[in-house]
Amino acid sequence: MAAFRLSIIGLGNMGSAALNGLLEAHILDPKQIVVAEHDEEKRQHAIDLGCATSEKVAEIKDAEQIMLAVKPQSFPEVGTWLGKLAEPTVVISVMAGVPSENISARLGPAAKVVRVMPNTPCRIGRGMTAIALGKGATQEDASLATKIFDAIGHSVQVDELHIDATTALGGSGPAYVFLLAEAMVRAGIEMGLDEQIAIQITEHTIAGSGQLLLESATDAAALRAMVTSKGGTTAAAIDLMLQHEFDEIVLKAVKAAQKRGQELGKH
Repeated sequence: MAAFRLSIIGLGNMGSAALNGLLEAHILDPKQIVVAEHDEEKRQHAIDLGCATSEKVAEIKDAEQIMLAVKPQSFPEVGTWLGKLAEPTVVISVMAGVPSENISARLGPAAKVVRVMPNTPCRIGRGMTAIALGKGATQEDASLATKIFDAIGHSVQVDELHIDATTALGGSGPAYVFLLAEAMVRAGIEMGLDEQIAIQITEHTIAGSGQLLLESATDAAALRAMVTSKGGTTAAAIDLMLQHEFDEIVLKAVKAAQKRGQELGKH
């Protein structure tokens, strides 16, 4: 029997969010987890939570499941440190753009790969995560990953073929919202508002609108129509956005993110 239920490689934003979430939800006991992280401060965080740690990836292979929460460009090195896995092991990959076949090629046929694509709101328990069964993985193999990411938000299962699309839409999506927030704050200041007032109005407007969209049985188009009175102030703004092909810009931007994810998978 493996010494640990889960080893987490990397305690960046997603690795930390997953660790904190699974412990807060009591999905695993801290003693069932080992963390590999070169940063001493991050290792200390895991130790404070009661987990075993190591500075070296090669020392933590003895686990039923491995979570790869490292940057895609770090995987060749991390994969070399791990080497070929000796026993059947579920490998939960949080790496954008790295196909399960590439992971299996590096870690060997014993790797049962489950790919996950979370986003940064996981840090506050409001994340959106796509989960895909990769090479060698079954539905049962995805159960722990599903529990973990449902504990820090919401998850959906997709075919691996569509994981780059979910990366572009959900994984990168918070940045699109933050860019909109930046632009709205700038507009508020340009119109003479105090910066802090502009920030408060923008933040609460975006947060409240998101919550309304999430909780309402009405879709986004209908909610927009409810706010947009014919000939009113909102209509003036929306008409200008559409004249400048706002929807086409968003479509092209999201597809650019998807294309970049596909390109990352080729390296």
